[in-house]
Amino acid sequence: MSTMATSKELKNTPFAVAHPTDIIKDELKARGMSQKELASRMDMQTSNLSRFLKGENITPAIAAKLEIALDIPAEFWLNLQAQYEVDTKNIALRDEKEREAFNIEKMLTNIINLPELYRRLSINSSLFIQDKLAKLEKLMGFQVLSLSSQPFILQHCFKKNEKHETDERNETTWLTLAYIKSRNIKPEKEYMYGNAQKAAEEISKCAHLGGITEKDIQLVLNKYGIAYSVIPKLEKTPIDAASLQMSGYPSIITTHRYNDMSRLIFNILHELGHIQKHMTFEKESQCSVFISSEHDYSRDNKEEREANEFAEDMLIPKETWKKMMSTSTKNLSNQHILKILKQLSSEYSLDFNIVAWRYKYESSRYNLYGIKTLPIT
Repeated sequence: MSTMATSKELKNTPFAVAHPTDIIKDELKARGMSQKELASRMDMQTSNLSRFLKGENITPAIAAKLEIALDIPAEFWLNLQAQYEVDTKNIALRDEKEREAFNIEKMLTNIINLPELYRRLSINSSLFIQDKLAKLEKLMGFQVLSLSSQPFILQHCFKKNEKHETDERNETTWLTLAYIKSRNIKPEKEYMYGNAQKAAEEISKCAHLGGITEKDIQLVLNKYGIAYSVIPKLEKTPIDAASLQMSGYPSIITTHRYNDMSRLIFNILHELGHIQKHMTFEKESQCSVFISSEHDYSRDNKEEREANEFAEDMLIPKETWKKMMSTSTKNLSNQHILKILKQLSSEYSLDFNIVAWRYKYESSRYNLYGIKTLPIT
């Protein structure tokens, strides 16, 4: 039989274990028996018994004497000694593994916010570190030490606003949560090339026909083989949305950083643009990740520009928008701009909030007052 403890044995190992001689002392106390009397019953010198009770092992000879003295079978004492030795070895092995886990966790804290990750994944903070890391590895599907080298961390294109401070540890934490959520929430239908565009067209159509809820969007995405989930925002992590290429299907994750339905729709369409134009689902293809952050999207990255154009054209075709914007709105007051946008929305059968959001985005007039933001529903 192997002397190495199994994972199950280590899991069942007590936090601490009492030496068998401590059990003997407790028995004496319960009986009101002195060590001198026990020594007499065991036919031992009191000094020898005193030395034994300081922590010596129980031998077969001592177990036989204890059976006579205390009327407790010798087998009980021998089994107690054997179990103590097993538990002692397992505790030492567990403690060694805990020291190793502590060092691993210490290294991980340089790249990720572990307390927040444990909290959001409902991993009990009172567990042994090795148990927490084991639960984390099971959720992620890979060893925690390879976290920083995972494709979903390394292979991504940022849409960043440099004006906003970013906590890189929290950013990695959010990405990890997004990956885990995407890994565990799979769409019911198979994803086929072109489905991202079909989903974008349907979402846009519903939005202009009188509104669309987030649940509606999720159902549309799922119908076309695209997973959808929400990971609440983290402090100093200005991420609005992300798209991940999982094994065989794409996933879109949003944050609800802004309670703005028009912004949410645009972000989702932007990610659908990445899925349509920049993701491949061949067997050997690697994971691709795209992250949306703020409204000041990168103009220098070709893939980001293409995803932006895709979202814009899905919401309002380029030629339609060009015609709408042929009416000059420069140097006009908020009141006049809003009046023109409302007229254009009605004329072209478009949702006013989406038209207004598109105008604010393209004109950078985000302080355009008088427009009521529609909350996410």
